[in-house]
Amino acid sequence: MWSSLALSFVLAIGVQSRPMLGRHARAIESRNAANGTYDFVIAGGGIAGLTVADRLSENPDVSVLVIEYGPFDQREDGVMILGAYFPVPYLWLPLMSTPQTALGGTSYSVPCGRVVGGGSVVNAMFFHRSSAQDYDAWDRLGAKGWSWKDLLPYFKKSETFHKPDADYAAEKNITWDDSVHGFQGPVQTSHAPYDYPGSANLYNSAVSLGIRPSRDSNNGDATGIYRLQRSVDPKTQTRSSARVNHYDPVSSRPNYHILPNTAVQKIIFEGTTAVGVEYVATSGGETGSVRAKREVIVAAGGVHTPQILQLSGIGDRNFLKGFSIKSVSDLPGVGQNLQDHLVLKVNYNYTANHFPNGGSLQSNTTYAAEQRALYDAGEPSAFDLTGTTGNLMVQLALSGWTKDSSSIVSLAKSQDPAKLLGDSPSASVLKGYKKQRDLIIKNLNSAAVGGISWNTGPESSLYMTRPLSRGSIKISSTDILKDPLIDFGAATDPTDIEMLLAIYLKNREIMSAPDVAVLGPIETAPAPGITKKEEIIAAIKSSLTPSNAHQCCTAAMMSRGDGGVVDSKNRVYGTTGLSVVDASVWPYNVAGGPQASVYAGAEKAADLIKARHRL
Repeated sequence: MWSSLALSFVLAIGVQSRPMLGRHARAIESRNAANGTYDFVIAGGGIAGLTVADRLSENPDVSVLVIEYGPFDQREDGVMILGAYFPVPYLWLPLMSTPQTALGGTSYSVPCGRVVGGGSVVNAMFFHRSSAQDYDAWDRLGAKGWSWKDLLPYFKKSETFHKPDADYAAEKNITWDDSVHGFQGPVQTSHAPYDYPGSANLYNSAVSLGIRPSRDSNNGDATGIYRLQRSVDPKTQTRSSARVNHYDPVSSRPNYHILPNTAVQKIIFEGTTAVGVEYVATSGGETGSVRAKREVIVAAGGVHTPQILQLSGIGDRNFLKGFSIKSVSDLPGVGQNLQDHLVLKVNYNYTANHFPNGGSLQSNTTYAAEQRALYDAGEPSAFDLTGTTGNLMVQLALSGWTKDSSSIVSLAKSQDPAKLLGDSPSASVLKGYKKQRDLIIKNLNSAAVGGISWNTGPESSLYMTRPLSRGSIKISSTDILKDPLIDFGAATDPTDIEMLLAIYLKNREIMSAPDVAVLGPIETAPAPGITKKEEIIAAIKSSLTPSNAHQCCTAAMMSRGDGGVVDSKNRVYGTTGLSVVDASVWPYNVAGGPQASVYAGAEKAADLIKARHRL
């Protein structure tokens, strides 16, 4: 969650053995943090890092430093305005995976945000929770106290939910459940006040096929068809990022500092106690260190949290020995268990003109200008929708995607977990993986495993969100500025492709039903006119993307004997004064976008940290 772009307004303040806290929270320069001491030092200023920093610094006697690889965004239209969505300057480019053996040896880009606010600055602003069964499975896998019931208060604490206009809600079939929402939290959440006319076609088509409308996709049942909730402030129709909701409102705090454009090189230990961090400017050269009196907190995301841990001596002892890194805690699970969501774009031409649609802002400058004028005047417009995305989502359990779910479940059960992990996995990691598989397979026909989002225009986006394959993150160098080796392990379990195939075929069915068929959709990719299963699978494998920027689970909250890295209070095994608070700690991935779950998990982690330090 980081970037090397320059930050023109970085301010300097004097720092000696302890930071001289000025009148306001501020971004500081490296030389002003060097050799300073804070109560808490947080590595990573994304969603989790900023949430925890905000909550800890509520106490004026507690000092907090966040070290973030990236800059502050400059509130560009491409960041703040949904219809202008183009956050490329704040993506971690060029970050690439290793060749994916099950996908023809292709390497893929690894989308990550590197900016203050992390993924919340660059994502599509969808704000949805997973099925309750998934969080309950976390609890059963060792994340005690992280069940749906336990997390619901933190989901509510994290948000201010804004109800849509009643007439518009009735027209667009928008419903919600007040009991599962918060109304006083920092993240502003809402429904879009506009949608393209063609969305009604998809909605009616899905319902005609027996797909149930969701009462509220965030109530613990993530299945059905629904209009997406977003992290968008409806008063301004702009992005509600972690920077906007967890930093800007508290910028008057003198005990809260951010050091941007800086990478945490490693954690400093005295014995097995974390006492600070070493850091380096992302432009290279300038280095320094800072002390943490109470705790070092890692929140660098699913890719970079394990990189920092490994560079600090936390990980597989034998692997680290190859880099001459002294082992602090032998945890083979660090960097293992990597998961993401498979994405497949299905493209269309239409024989019937249905204007406007999800591609019109990009293809029609006159229409775009008209819609921008409406947006600027505070009127509903196409600029209230994220870029080329749609506003409808279908999420289903496996049995909702296919009548032949039993054969896919049987395929999953027939796989050998040891062979799937490959490379002689440690006994503990393999043990934990087997437990994960058992619970995932048990829930395949009851919890969401994938989704379809249609932008009413040239494409449908298909997501397979319940992968059984596992990848890894491994350092490639002792230099934090050198990218780690990122192996998604994508589709190594053939069950994943079978589930994606089921979603693809259901999408064909929806697009062929009368309500959408009147628009004359003609598939142009990935498998136009192909009906043989083997040929469709080949087309899917050559067209899919193994990452939706939803990397997680590489420092799992499971028992140490099951390959876990942190306990149920986010503390790293075998150490003192070190915790991890981001999506790295999830045992397995959520179905749907991770944003809401990261906020809730960080809110819970902040309470756990405050409790153990009696704050």
